[in-house]
Amino acid sequence: MADQISQMLEQGHLGQAASAAQAHLRDHPQDVQVRFLQGVIATEQGDDRRAIELFTALTREYPTLPEPYNNLAVLYAAQGEHDKAVQTLEAAIRTSPSYATAHANLGDLYAQMASEAYSRALQLDSSRQDLAPKLSLIREIVPVGTAAAQPAAPTVVAQADTGAAAARAAQEQAALAAQEQAAREEAVREQAAQQEAARQAQALAAQQQAEREQAEREQAERQRAQAAQQAARERAAQEQAAADAEAKARAERARAEMRRTEAAAAAAAAQTPDTAAPDQAIQAQVEAAVRNWARAWAAQDIDAYLAAYSPNFQPADGSSLAAWREQRHARIVGRAPITVELSNLRVDVEGDKATARFRQLYSSGSFRATTRKTLQLVLEQDQWRIVSERTGS
Repeated sequence: MADQISQMLEQGHLGQAASAAQAHLRDHPQDVQVRFLQGVIATEQGDDRRAIELFTALTREYPTLPEPYNNLAVLYAAQGEHDKAVQTLEAAIRTSPSYATAHANLGDLYAQMASEAYSRALQLDSSRQDLAPKLSLIREIVPVGTAAAQPAAPTVVAQADTGAAAARAAQEQAALAAQEQAAREEAVREQAAQQEAARQAQALAAQQQAEREQAEREQAERQRAQAAQQAARERAAQEQAAADAEAKARAERARAEMRRTEAAAAAAAAQTPDTAAPDQAIQAQVEAAVRNWARAWAAQDIDAYLAAYSPNFQPADGSSLAAWREQRHARIVGRAPITVELSNLRVDVEGDKATARFRQLYSSGSFRATTRKTLQLVLEQDQWRIVSERTGS
């Protein structure tokens, strides 16, 4: 199709060539040779703006083709934009150093620019006769007259080496397609990497949130446990204080009862006839000592309880007195409330020794026991104290 359009162009059928090129490009928009001819047709029709747009687009899409650069430079030179024309021809030469047309047109352009410079210099100073030979020399290449007033543009290469241009265009198009494919693949990889990074970030955020929530739950649980422990300690302290107060009250009641018992025994002894007074009074004192011992035990008054025993007391299990005292302290102090009831108490006195026999009902918490007990007592410093304690008949 490019050959047919070129033939129409050579025959001067510009409109027909333009229509054929436009129709062909609708179905084959990447045909670089026809696109190039479209720019040539626009140049021949005098539509320089359209031609510049077409050739500029070709230099962007196919930067290795020198022909679009060459024709774009011709159009710039025709508009008097010599600097842009020089830059564009130099770009064509860089693209293809062996492209003779660009070299020739660049030489013509430099000659044209030199001619114009000498003309301006002569106009500014006509007395400078030494400028004339240079002007004549340049004008042999670029004729003076109409050409000087309207510079002749370098030759437009409309169909230079069409086969090589098509091959280069195909290579350029393949390279461009490969670059686009590589760019698409890189974009896909980058998008996948971004998605993976986003997924990992979301997973990390979820893990951190779960850890924070777990830490908050654990902290709340610790706080609840600490609060419960504090409340338990406070309740235990209150209960202990109440128990201490109750034990103290029981001890006070026991001491008061002991005093009443002793007073009653003394009163009974005072009212007893003289013949029976000594024995009954002593029995009453022994009985009072035994009951005071029981009351001190029930009141958990460990000092009064241990004071009821003689320093010569011999524990039934054969342990030392000190070990026995520690054992009794551990079993009485701080335990559940204790009840000690005595029944069938019988006392026998022989001088400064006495024996007390009775049935003992003991209870503490859920434990209850009934046993027979025998206490041996001696009179020490006007106090009857226990020296032996046996359980059973």
